[in-house]
Amino acid sequence: MANYTSGAGATVSGVSYSDPQGAASLERYAYGILARLESEENSLTRVIERTDRITINANLSTRIANIDLILNVTASNAADGSTRYMASHYLIGSTFTAGTGGSSAPNLAQAAMEAVIALKLAELDPARNLDKKTAITRCTHTLAASGGSNATFSALIEFPIEIISLPGGGSIIEGKVYLNG
Repeated sequence: MANYTSGAGATVSGVSYSDPQGAASLERYAYGILARLESEENSLTRVIERTDRITINANLSTRIANIDLILNVTASNAADGSTRYMASHYLIGSTFTAGTGGSSAPNLAQAAMEAVIALKLAELDPARNLDKKTAITRCTHTLAASGGSNATFSALIEFPIEIISLPGGGSIIEGKVYLNG
């Protein structure tokens, strides 16, 4: 399990519904953030002219959720020579809170991008990915052809999921743990 600290008061914790006192995982956090973004996209008003989008199609038989994410981001050069990417939220009325002591993402779109990148970096680390599982098949930043600071972040994920039965009926889908510490 790739441990994760989301922070006190965070909208998404990464803790499993089946073990609410257990440790949070990066996989459950990332899936939770992406599912929250899709939920908001389906219920909130989009900022005019934004082309960001997320789609999640969960196959309950194979227990794989196919996720396609595209976010408009701005690129800037940092003092150390690296390029930094920031996503502004494209939905009006989001109630996302990053929490205290965890992610410092100012909005849900940035949190989604950061979670996918963290998950991809964990997948690339042989010590954390003993089974060599590759759920994220695309994770890229692309600068706009016109140059400047406009860019996109895109990800394509075949996310392993678990279906958790809730006491009293119903179920919930969460990300399946597939990485190591």
